[in-house]
Amino acid sequence: MPEQNDEKNSAIATAGVIGKFDRFAVSALIFVLVIASGILALLMSRWNRDQLAVLLQWAAEKEGRALYTRVIHEGGLSPMLLMQQPELFSDSMLEESDILAAGIMQGGRMIASFSRQPDLRVDLSLLPPDREAVILDDNTALYRRLSGPGRNAVSSTGLQTGRRHGGGPGSGGGRGLGPGRQRFEAESGAPVADSERLSIYLVFYGPDRTIVQPLILQMYLWPGVWLVFSLLWLVISLMQSRTARLKVMLQKESHLSDIGRMSARLAHEIKNPLGAIRGMAQLLQKKCRDGHEPEKVEMATTIEQETFRLEELTRSILDFARPQECRVLPLNLTAVVEDTLRIFNQQLSEGSIVAPSDQTVPECLGDDNAIRQILLNLLKNALDAAENSAAVRLEITVDSETVILRVYNPAGYMSEQMLEDVFTPFVSTKVKGYGLGLPVSRRLAEQMGGSLRLVNAAPGEIMAELKLRKAE
Repeated sequence: MPEQNDEKNSAIATAGVIGKFDRFAVSALIFVLVIASGILALLMSRWNRDQLAVLLQWAAEKEGRALYTRVIHEGGLSPMLLMQQPELFSDSMLEESDILAAGIMQGGRMIASFSRQPDLRVDLSLLPPDREAVILDDNTALYRRLSGPGRNAVSSTGLQTGRRHGGGPGSGGGRGLGPGRQRFEAESGAPVADSERLSIYLVFYGPDRTIVQPLILQMYLWPGVWLVFSLLWLVISLMQSRTARLKVMLQKESHLSDIGRMSARLAHEIKNPLGAIRGMAQLLQKKCRDGHEPEKVEMATTIEQETFRLEELTRSILDFARPQECRVLPLNLTAVVEDTLRIFNQQLSEGSIVAPSDQTVPECLGDDNAIRQILLNLLKNALDAAENSAAVRLEITVDSETVILRVYNPAGYMSEQMLEDVFTPFVSTKVKGYGLGLPVSRRLAEQMGGSLRLVNAAPGEIMAELKLRKAE
């Protein structure tokens, strides 16, 4: 039998360790998933942001080229013509509502400029050498187009005939760009310096951001998805933890219920034989006294006293297994406490416990019999710890919603865990205690809608606190 119990306890302990490991593994897995998904969401958000910049750059260059083509090529203008008649530049820019500012430069010298806003300053250094366009802010972009040879491209023949050298699209005559410059350099045999090249810049409204709306949405979507999944995993973790606690509580309640039923049955079976044993012991005492046998009288007296102790134990077990029903009614707590103290003090061989000082206390909701039973249990425990009735003191206070009865005793310091464990059945700090008084008392307090707890008060002092609701 002991071997079976050891195997059962070992199996329970092993199951507990496995359960804790499973909970830890689930929590660790959820933590890893949250971190991994967060890193993935960050990487995807950065990728979307990079792609957004690339796409906006492409859109700015595309819109800049289209605007340049519409204004310069389709408008019948050319860089050479604009150099000779700069006033045509401003007139043509006025007709384009999308253009905020524009200008023609040769090297660092401004030939002609246009601006719808007098205070607008264009910094061409913002444009990298390898790009045609750059986004200035959320609403505007800068586009620059370099022409071919500029004034160096005009030959004597070209001036006489009125035709541009290398005319046509892509030539250095103004409408074309790179290829015209390369052709001019190949024909003339001399490279054209950048300081001599013409450049036309346009500041316009754009680029159109509708094409990047999906990327913008995705850039914020990834963190949102991560947040949703993180919250979901957090809820799952909390539910798993709560389920584990509920499972432990149900197992504990089932275990206590089994103990209660078994104890009630055992107490009921013991109660009847105890009466017979006590009767026989009393009869034996009488016969031994008549026969002048003091040793046997003492032995019979011990048997009788032990039957009283067992009867008290069986009564406590029955009280725990079949708790009384509380009739919660408005009552005067001070009167109940004074009446209970009067009865309790009569049982003391010496000294007495002083009632709380007279004060006006509002009525509370409770059952007078249940309150008496709770107070008697608390007073017995306090007296066992103090061994001096003068060291036990009572106090009644009131807060906004409850009436509070406190019992103080010098029981010494107790850990927070032990202060809660003493409310578990059959757990006691006393050598001869049964560990049923406080569990029964707390259950009665909760049936009345109140609470009962133990706390460390002053150094070396324990306070039992019973809270009951105020009567409306």
